[in-house]
Amino acid sequence: MARRLPLSGTGPLVSFAHELRELKERSRGTVETVVALGASRTAVYAALNGSRLPSAKNLDAMVEAWGSGSELERRQWHDRRRAAEEGLAEAARRQGAATAGRTPEEEDFTRALRGLWNKVGDPSTERVARHCDLSARTLDSYLDGRTIPTESRLRELFDGLSALRADDSAWLAATRDTFIGEVLFRAQTARQGERARVRELATALPEGQAPVEFGPFPDGIGPVPGVRLGQEFDNRRTLSLAGVHRPLQAGICGLRELGAESIVVSGGYQDDEDLGDVILYTGEGGRSPQTGQPARNQQLTRGNAALATSAATGAPVRVVRGVTTATRSFYRYDGLFRVEDLWSETSSGGFLVWRFRLVALSPAEQAAAVARVSDRVTAPTDEDGREAGQAEDVRKGKGEDVGQAGPVRSATSVVRVVRNTAIATHVKRAHDYTCQVCGVRMAVPGGAYAEAAHITPLGSPHNGADTVDNVLCLCANHHVLFDFGMLIVNDDLTVVSRDDSSVLGRLRETPDHVVDRKRLAEHRLRHGVPRHEGMR
Repeated sequence: MARRLPLSGTGPLVSFAHELRELKERSRGTVETVVALGASRTAVYAALNGSRLPSAKNLDAMVEAWGSGSELERRQWHDRRRAAEEGLAEAARRQGAATAGRTPEEEDFTRALRGLWNKVGDPSTERVARHCDLSARTLDSYLDGRTIPTESRLRELFDGLSALRADDSAWLAATRDTFIGEVLFRAQTARQGERARVRELATALPEGQAPVEFGPFPDGIGPVPGVRLGQEFDNRRTLSLAGVHRPLQAGICGLRELGAESIVVSGGYQDDEDLGDVILYTGEGGRSPQTGQPARNQQLTRGNAALATSAATGAPVRVVRGVTTATRSFYRYDGLFRVEDLWSETSSGGFLVWRFRLVALSPAEQAAAVARVSDRVTAPTDEDGREAGQAEDVRKGKGEDVGQAGPVRSATSVVRVVRNTAIATHVKRAHDYTCQVCGVRMAVPGGAYAEAAHITPLGSPHNGADTVDNVLCLCANHHVLFDFGMLIVNDDLTVVSRDDSSVLGRLRETPDHVVDRKRLAEHRLRHGVPRHEGMR
């Protein structure tokens, strides 16, 4: 009898995993049969052990391999998955982190798009990407249901298909109009309704939410006192006078040392993707002053460096959107976002650009940030201009005996996720929990500690694989440096510090763990090292 995987999740994840296990056991099926249908082996095991829900594509493969494969059964399993997703969202909301789940209309859109893709011959996304202004990675995210495209992006997708299937161009044009006017419209409308519902839930039971706290913001960071969410401004000058976004032209306001204060999203870069609560933002620079068109690679300096600092510190960034209606154009303050990821890539114009993934703070976090700034503004000050009680806090922080033991602690947030999967454990054991860069093995009670660093990050928009050749065994320090591109590994496995261009040594491999050189090249490119400029 095969050994069953231990369940690692809680609540809705465990219940859904139990149902999947029962389906597998009734059919006497195997994981291999699902993988043969195109599912990810790691995702199948994760679904069976309750660590995460399967994607719609992987769930379809499981139902086809272990069930009858009927449309009715497939829909029933998608309903169960949706119920589990709603349960997870409710649990997150009670902890002060409201999240929106996928709606049936969004799943219908993904299913219809995959059906269309199969009808035109199931071309590779790389082939289609060569005929439109979308990357293969973006097309994959649409087909897997991770992202719903905007209308303009969907038109680009159809342009790519039409270029490959010129004989079907008339039929594709008619199908495109149906997709935009019906299928995409329903998905986008449902998405907006779901976000509104989650926002209501997030504030409906404040007693059910864990309190959110922020440490003190540097000057200029965070909300502006007196400016409300959704407030409109006629032009950039009024934005600047209000202190919401101070520059009159630049799209990013901030300094490398402190981080970014604010950004303006106004459609100035064709690679930008505004998905509402998630923004894929293109950095500044690289344009010709004469033509305004991309003319050179962007650099991680000025505003781009400020956003990188915000990604490292987790400090919030104000987001302003440019809005144009039939009667007027204006700017709207849309709240605080957190920079969750950054990378460089080749743009549709052929030059390297820096991309930033910003995610909106939950309503509870927005309110806590406003309260923190309001308290700072209204707090009484002493003759030195410090907030009343600040001198007392300083003395407490120094450990002076003022009635409390120990230093004062402020709340912080951790923005890096350390995953623990079977793949990660395999890589760590292959190196005996020793950092592949510095050779340090950190002994802790009960064993040793190391972290698994993915070369190509998991999740959108990078969509890296959770495979052995995409994982490094690193100490905590070198994990952070690698994630932020301050460590570069060349094809010959020499490790270079980008701080001073010094060679730190050679990345260690073992017979059980060989690193994919192509992924190392992608990592260098993502962090601004062009292909033709090898680090020495």
